[in-house]
Amino acid sequence: MVFSGRRTALMRVVLCAQTFLLVLGTASAQSSRPDSTYSFVYLGDLHFDKMAHHDLEWVKAKMPNDLRQIEDYVRITRENTPNLLRRVQAAIASSEGRIKMVVQGGDLAEGLCGMRELQELQFKDALEAVQRILPKTSFLCVKGNHDVTGPGAREAYDRVMLPWLSKECGKRVESASFYVAQGPDLFVFFDAYHNNSVDWLEKALKENAHRYAFIVMHPPAVPYDARSSWHLFSREKEAAVRERFLNVLGAHQAVLLTAHLHKYGMVVRRTSAGPFVQLGVNSVVSAPNVTVRNYVEGLKAYGGALVELEPEFQPDTRAQRRALLEREKPQIAHFEFADFPGYAVLHVSDATIRADIYPADADKPWKTVSLRPMRDR
Repeated sequence: MVFSGRRTALMRVVLCAQTFLLVLGTASAQSSRPDSTYSFVYLGDLHFDKMAHHDLEWVKAKMPNDLRQIEDYVRITRENTPNLLRRVQAAIASSEGRIKMVVQGGDLAEGLCGMRELQELQFKDALEAVQRILPKTSFLCVKGNHDVTGPGAREAYDRVMLPWLSKECGKRVESASFYVAQGPDLFVFFDAYHNNSVDWLEKALKENAHRYAFIVMHPPAVPYDARSSWHLFSREKEAAVRERFLNVLGAHQAVLLTAHLHKYGMVVRRTSAGPFVQLGVNSVVSAPNVTVRNYVEGLKAYGGALVELEPEFQPDTRAQRRALLEREKPQIAHFEFADFPGYAVLHVSDATIRADIYPADADKPWKTVSLRPMRDR
């Protein structure tokens, strides 16, 4: 087709304008993209385990107090974890493509295997179960402390888990600290147990444009139960780096997804740079029928009295743990806590981030919470 000079010039202007809009976009154009409204499943600790994964002579010699725990996780893996994963798969299937991925918050495996070869087997068996029950959805996880506990465990993680994560991300993942985009959002997986660099986190957030920043990290950043010394950078000598870490989260109004404490908790934490939200979930389903226990909500419930939730836990550190909670209390803008296992489905859009919280392998949520950080909280 041949155009006159004037018409050709006009067409070039229109095409350039269209290209400009496609590259830069507008708020409305971005929100109309199919991948800007989506959901994902969040799982906490799983502690996948079989007795064949352990050198029992090593366990009895080096970790005798953990043998009962191992036996319990083996039973849970056999009896209850498959039902949980099948429930997740049912949620994925009924979402008609809205659920884009499953995110897991660390301690995928129990660890404590005694040698690298057995730890590799444990990871492979865990991933085989995931792939068998959740065959069509990407499964991304962060490193937990149990994942790298025992001789050769760190090497096994690098040899098995990093190639898996590379496949799931569609790019080379060389470290347990990595990030991946989902639509306009950034998912940052932060390794709390090796090279936990705040510089790296800050750079990743600054250099990758995002609507929302989801940070996945095994331990919490904000204490929220009786084990209030189990958060990242909790030691006195780490106070300055913790403050900087929290401010990085606040500057990006992050949604921090954590595990580790085997409890449900949702906290909004103020910082000098802004607020962020922390959600903790536990996915170790010890029994098929669970009840929600010790549910508390509100700022009056946050503080030193939380140590009484586990009165027998480390009585020699009780005063220290109470002090940590009381020190944190003035910065807490929202708090809720409960003791039960389950999973969450997060729904993300321009308008909101909300999480449906499910007990055990239930198909109906216990409650729905808003996770979008707001500066007026």
